[in-house]
Amino acid sequence: MNTACRELGSALPGLSFCCWSRGIGLALFACLLATSSGFGSLLYAQAGSSGTKIEEREPENIYLPIKDGAIAEGGPLELVLDFPAESFRAWYKDVYLNRNPKDLPKYSLEGVVADIHIQGPNAVIDVTYEVIPYATGWIRIPIGLQNAIIRSSVEVSPEMPVRPDRPKSGTSSDGYALWCEVPESENILLSPKLSEPITFRVTALLALSTRGDETSLETNLPVDTKCLVKLNVPKPGANISHKGSMVEKEPADLPSSNHSVQHLEYAGGSLGLSWRFDDQTMEEQPVNLKVKGELAVSVDLDDTVMTMAKLQVESTTIAFDSFIVEIDDDAEFIPPATPSALYEILPLERQGQAFGNRLLVELSEATKDPISVVINTKQTDPVPGERGKRRFTVGQFNVLGCDIQDGRLSLTAAGNVHVTWDTPRVLREQSSRGSDGMNYRATFSYDQQPAALVLHTLPIQSTARVKTDYELHVGKLNSQLVGKLSYRLPRTYNDDLIIDLNGWNIDSVNTYGAAQWQVDADQLIIPLADETGGEAMTVAPYRTIKVDIKAQRDHQDEDPTEVSLPWPIPRAEPLGTATVTAIPDNDIEIRFQSEKSEGFQLDRSRSQEVELSGERGTIVLRAAPSQDSLLLGLRLTPVVPRLIVGSNATAQLSEGKDHATITHEFTLEPFHSSPEQAVFKLPESIYFFEVTTAEINTEDVAGQRVGLGENQTMVYSLSNIAPPYRIKLKYNSPLEESSPGSGNYLLHLMTLESGGLTEQGIDVDFKPLELTFDSTQEVEVLSQTEDWRSFTMSQQEQTVQLPGDQYAQVQFSAPFLAPNIDDRVVVDFHWLQVALTSDERRDRSVFTLRTMAPQLTIQLPEGARETEVYWNGVEQPFSLDEDQIQMDIPEHRKTGRDRLEIWYKFPTGDGMKSALTINSPTIKNSVLGTSQPGREGGYTYLQIVSPGNWLVLSASGMSDEMDWSWSDGRNRRTARLTQKQLETLAKTNISTVYPEGMHRSLYSTIGPVENVRVSAAKTSSLMLLFSGVALAALLTLFYLPQSRHVLVFGVAAILAVGVAVTYPDFAVLVGEMSTLGIMLGIFGIVLYRLASYRAPVKSAVRARSSSDSQASVPAASQSAAVGNSGISTTSMPAAVQSSGQPR
Repeated sequence: MNTACRELGSALPGLSFCCWSRGIGLALFACLLATSSGFGSLLYAQAGSSGTKIEEREPENIYLPIKDGAIAEGGPLELVLDFPAESFRAWYKDVYLNRNPKDLPKYSLEGVVADIHIQGPNAVIDVTYEVIPYATGWIRIPIGLQNAIIRSSVEVSPEMPVRPDRPKSGTSSDGYALWCEVPESENILLSPKLSEPITFRVTALLALSTRGDETSLETNLPVDTKCLVKLNVPKPGANISHKGSMVEKEPADLPSSNHSVQHLEYAGGSLGLSWRFDDQTMEEQPVNLKVKGELAVSVDLDDTVMTMAKLQVESTTIAFDSFIVEIDDDAEFIPPATPSALYEILPLERQGQAFGNRLLVELSEATKDPISVVINTKQTDPVPGERGKRRFTVGQFNVLGCDIQDGRLSLTAAGNVHVTWDTPRVLREQSSRGSDGMNYRATFSYDQQPAALVLHTLPIQSTARVKTDYELHVGKLNSQLVGKLSYRLPRTYNDDLIIDLNGWNIDSVNTYGAAQWQVDADQLIIPLADETGGEAMTVAPYRTIKVDIKAQRDHQDEDPTEVSLPWPIPRAEPLGTATVTAIPDNDIEIRFQSEKSEGFQLDRSRSQEVELSGERGTIVLRAAPSQDSLLLGLRLTPVVPRLIVGSNATAQLSEGKDHATITHEFTLEPFHSSPEQAVFKLPESIYFFEVTTAEINTEDVAGQRVGLGENQTMVYSLSNIAPPYRIKLKYNSPLEESSPGSGNYLLHLMTLESGGLTEQGIDVDFKPLELTFDSTQEVEVLSQTEDWRSFTMSQQEQTVQLPGDQYAQVQFSAPFLAPNIDDRVVVDFHWLQVALTSDERRDRSVFTLRTMAPQLTIQLPEGARETEVYWNGVEQPFSLDEDQIQMDIPEHRKTGRDRLEIWYKFPTGDGMKSALTINSPTIKNSVLGTSQPGREGGYTYLQIVSPGNWLVLSASGMSDEMDWSWSDGRNRRTARLTQKQLETLAKTNISTVYPEGMHRSLYSTIGPVENVRVSAAKTSSLMLLFSGVALAALLTLFYLPQSRHVLVFGVAAILAVGVAVTYPDFAVLVGEMSTLGIMLGIFGIVLYRLASYRAPVKSAVRARSSSDSQASVPAASQSAAVGNSGISTTSMPAAVQSSGQPR
């Protein structure tokens, strides 16, 4: 057996080591028995000569693959005893054969390739099927080909019996099927060999159907199979279409020009193809060529120009086999040394002046694809020019009849030839470094032919050459010129360098020490200095001299609109094109006037690059290198710096909220001058921290608040940010109701502060504000004045346009924002004043509120007595029932800002204590407001007036509104708001005056004062505590030298710094209260020091024995060591003991 079943372990017990040992023992015992019986039989056979032969039939030997003590595949075959063959066959049938599922497929179709060739009215379909069988015996495989006729026998590889199963007539069928017999594998006991693919090839004939000018075929292929269909129509220009979901694929090989080929891929099933031929595609189309050129012009000698043109020609319509190239008239075609096998170039004879110099390019075969053609020409007959120059016209390689011709022309020249060129019309000069890394004298691009470039050549041996770059600063009254000139001079050149100034006044000249200079007769003359030793020893044929000049020229008129500037001309051959960068002043704008200029051309691409980099108004010009005189004409236009401000805002309104969430976006577009910062007016009703988001060009920024009250602004820096500036602000704006219950509200918006910009001379133009209300119900914007108008935009609902500089306050009607409960009380401001003496307490509670309720219910703190109630400054009657007041409201103010004041006292004995619990009166059905006097929306101030010998330390749950200030020689804690300021915020006309010696502490919170625990202490107790601690610490350091350790001082310093950083107010208080103890400690130490310098007291000295004297030596040394310490507590000599009497 070659394989075994893993499932046998479930039918037979696993063979452990004990089983193995028992089996081996039994096997040895059986072998001994067999040997002995065989030997006995042999003896018996030899002994007996006749009789019946008796044999013992041994059991059949069974070998199974054993691995890890169990039957498994891949293990070595071992003998298994007492296992009959019938049992093994039963196991093989019931266990091994049943390990595979019964419904597995018998085959799989891996792929189908159908080649369809059209032959007359029929289609020949050659289909190849690739099948992998998973079972043996006869297998039925559907192959499709519905409506087709199989023409030949089925080819099978490898060979095996195959029978086609044709569809029965008169029944609907999916086409043909194949019965193939897959033979069983040999020498396989437990499992078959891995399957191998089988290839079937079927050829069928299918009739085509025709409808009008459309031809089609209908058949099918096996479903859920990757099918590749290759359709070949023996006629060009077929428009092929298909049914179902198919993917078009590019053929691997290029189709013939006389055929129409298309490859399709799909997942099998129904196959429907159709095609037709359009009349237009069958007609002859004209040839449209497209040419990409690469022209390399080289000047090796001053009288010879070589040009190599690489033309890439292709057709966008039909194939072409020849074309004609027109070259320069004086160009001579140079045949290639090795003719090309793809094309042939033939010069055409000239037929009069109407036809130019032409070349015929014939291709070896017609094609539409790009083909590269190389044409070499030579020009040796230049036109004589001025100053000994030679003139050539190069660059013409015009393919006749071609509308699209573009490319590049590169110019190179030998080192001994000087080349200049006129300003071309069609060619555009580019960078002098090519993409191939080579340095060219110049490179040009063109987008049409003919493109001509006029060259001037001159031997360089006796010519000075100069490369110039200028920067022109144009103002109203004059222009300033900064020129950088780089001369390249032959070693034999000894003449002076001369620059014709043409009316320019020289301010400075820098020759970098190479030469001196002088101005004579409107010329700048630079005599050449002798070469230095190092320059004379060099072998370079040229030397370079750099010259920087600064000049200016006044304009003819005081306020000109046009200027004409004659240009300085160096008397040297130009080396390349001169670049002029014209920069206007901030108050003017310049425009290039080509009609009033000579030799200058506007470089539009460079000008646009400079404009995009932020230098507005700057233009870049190029000066022709061969001009003997240059004139620059400019138009000057005075400009006023402008700033165009556009804005749009979205106000989000919600029922139950008394504020609006504003998303405000500004767009600032500066012209001719950019502001350094953006300043926005911050309405008085908006806290600066309500501005939750500030972005400039999508970057988060931080603003700075400047000013207070009505003059407060938010400032955002615009430095290092490129315009235009897109500023996005998000803030909360409180809604103020015009009158209670009216439903009309005022919305405050941030606006751009333009006053500072106007002072800087910047004209600010405001675009209308687009204000959108984001609400569930309709909002109506009310006009502010008769001149103030708004209109609804039809493009978006709830959006209006307002004047861009008149929207600081927007009044609108939104009745749905009004509360549904009429007796609601909105508390905008609350001030609770608690006045304390040693045994008495009197409170004053002031509310600023808005309400439409007819009466108020007020809950007083427990224990309140002698209550007085004032409404808008007038005392009102009320009813009191168990610390609860009922009061009728007589009338409301028109502004909706009513004031309620409540005065009450507490029983005698509830005065100043070290611990107090304070509660404020509460108004029933009250809510917090957001927009009351001083922008203290919903704030509550607790003011505690205490005796002068008491100090209030803290109020739980409230914010400290105290500052430390220097007054009367010491630091004192003072409230940030005085009594007068609090009364002003509350808009009360009842004023209270307390002695100046009483302390005033101020705390704040939002909402009512509930169970606030106030901690206080007497000033004398604090002074005694902290001064005592400071005095004890100083005396300890003085009398105990061991405590003066660096660790002690380090710990004390860390504690002091930690307390000062964490609790700065407490640290100042401790320092102030410890002053007396520190002064007393220092005073005591000074007195002790003064007393320690008295004369020492004489003491009786007893006689000592020699042993005592010797024993006293260590004591003397120790006393001496103590005497050398920094601070000594004894004034007696070290070697003399005290008599024990006091000094």
